[in-house]
Amino acid sequence: MTKKKNPVCTILWQDAAFSFDKKKPLEIPAPNLTTGFIIEANDNFTFIATNVHYSNSDKLIPIDGLIIPEKATLEFRVIGNYNESQD
Repeated sequence: MTKKKNPVCTILWQDAAFSFDKKKPLEIPAPNLTTGFIIEANDNFTFIATNVHYSNSDKLIPIDGLIIPEKATLEFRVIGNYNESQD
């Protein structure tokens, strides 16, 4: 029996505001917290999958997720590992 580990992470991020009003918003947008599996991370962005197809292979196949620009990231935290036993 072997085990594979896939880290589960959270990203606290904040995006730009938009408005069709001529007045600027009174508040900046609230931060968002996204939890999932990191598919790719580099100096420009982090691709975090919130749902993945998980099979006996070592590859996670993202079903959906977000590509978060690195400059929008406020905090990145590894919260643990998902372990699946395989025969």
